[in-house]
Amino acid sequence: MKSEKIQMKSFSRKLGLVEMWMALGHDVGGGLIVNVVYLEGILTPDVVQQALKLVQQRHPMLQVYIVESEDGLYFQSSGITEIPVQIIYKKDENEAIKLAEKEIHTKFTLGKNPLCRLTLLYSPQNQNTCEMIITFHHGIVDGISCMRFIDDLLFYCQKIKDGENISQVDSLEFIQPIENLVTYNITSKEPRENHPLATEQPSLPPQLIIEHQASANERLTRMLPRMLSQEKTKILIDKCKQQKTTVHGAMCAAMLFAAGKLLSIDTQANFSYGLPVNLRKYCEPEITDQNLGCFISVLGFNQLVEPNTSFWDLARECKSQIHDSLISGVHITRLQEGKLRNLDMDSMKELVIKSILSKEDTMGRNNLFAISNRGKFQFRHQADKLKVKEFYFAFPQHISGDCFWLGVLTLNEQLFCNFIYVEPVISDRTAQLFADDVMTVIEKVCINPNLTLTMLCESVTQN
Repeated sequence: MKSEKIQMKSFSRKLGLVEMWMALGHDVGGGLIVNVVYLEGILTPDVVQQALKLVQQRHPMLQVYIVESEDGLYFQSSGITEIPVQIIYKKDENEAIKLAEKEIHTKFTLGKNPLCRLTLLYSPQNQNTCEMIITFHHGIVDGISCMRFIDDLLFYCQKIKDGENISQVDSLEFIQPIENLVTYNITSKEPRENHPLATEQPSLPPQLIIEHQASANERLTRMLPRMLSQEKTKILIDKCKQQKTTVHGAMCAAMLFAAGKLLSIDTQANFSYGLPVNLRKYCEPEITDQNLGCFISVLGFNQLVEPNTSFWDLARECKSQIHDSLISGVHITRLQEGKLRNLDMDSMKELVIKSILSKEDTMGRNNLFAISNRGKFQFRHQADKLKVKEFYFAFPQHISGDCFWLGVLTLNEQLFCNFIYVEPVISDRTAQLFADDVMTVIEKVCINPNLTLTMLCESVTQN
């Protein structure tokens, strides 16, 4: 549908470090976040567009585009258009994922257009369901922002469906770059959780999974959605509490086990993995979850895995590594170092290009895997009238990324997972096998608390 100019406040500021990194990443073919929401309930395009205008009025980050000046990149809002909505009547049930994969390879165009777009998919046979694909430029949102946007959108959709007349909403503050808001002298009094597995420092080079060579313009990001039932999700959460770890720790261990099985390791292996870290609580004043923006840093780890490694020992070790890195402030230090370097845009561009080119011998792969976990979420709208049935999200990996990337969300007491891989670097068959193995491991450890990698491989052989 055609976008029109809308009347909003005018503001401008220079992009911060994280925002500029995402913007430069976007320019070379990355820097997007795609969300796929499966909805149950009657929701017309007109209602969505009305609600979308209200959400855009509320959030300054939805009112900006990016322009390049002599001294760098700037967010500008003057003359911004409405968030575009595309309406599609789907032909098959898997069309949402196929369109999401297309979206993840489609950059935002230059001009006074929002850095967000939405696609609505309807089935001619079923008027009581639809799917939303919401795509963002990563420079204006993080994972929490995506959830807030969708929550606000569905909240206003429900209000409009109920006949409420909402002509205007209060706009939130236009937040400064994260490096200007973080309190850098944070010290934590929490004790470290050094676990027995952490005493051994990896001496082996980290292993990657690369099946085929392909240049950057030949690589494609693919998605494999998976879910756990409510019953199995509850069992998993209870088991994690009993084993003194977290769901995130368990997912890391499951990914490590699946990689060990895939590579048929018969001795010690070193795997590397990473995750994004939410920086909102480290700011003064704290940035609330109501605000949209890219407020993240990253952490990376190396982990030794052996055939006789216990799953729950490994899950506890992953939790401990993450906990110890957070209380030591590694994620804050990285942001501080970036701020102190005070790089100009040309230097940042050079860093991005060097980072990509330096990894071309490994097809742009950084780690074995990364996990982005949005945690447990509850929508505000009335679920009996407009219910989110499934939810998946993705980040492009084809230019630079990890062998496998996993987006995790717990919603409606159910775990949703989206496995991302790059074709043809990893084949469809291998990716399917890996995703299935991760979910199998999660189910098996809820029954067998003593599961080891060797036992997992033997059980698969027997089956």
